[in-house]
Amino acid sequence: MQVVEAAQQLMGEWLDSLPGRRSADIVIAPFAVEVDGTLFGLVRECHGEYPDGEERDDWAEFYPNRLGFSAPWDGLYDT
Repeated sequence: MQVVEAAQQLMGEWLDSLPGRRSADIVIAPFAVEVDGTLFGLVRECHGEYPDGEERDDWAEFYPNRLGFSAPWDGLYDT
């Protein structure tokens, strides 16, 4: 655990040294590119079941790592 704490401390020092750094919301757009049969991208998907039967893009999957993002779109992910 000491290695992880040391790495986090060092990263914090590096970030603190950046002039004018601030946190803010960002906007991203879905994209998809296939290279040699491998999908790369941030792809909108439907993972919910809706009473009216209409599919809704309620999820974004990051390929090829398969990290899933959903509301409230706060940066947390599912694997």
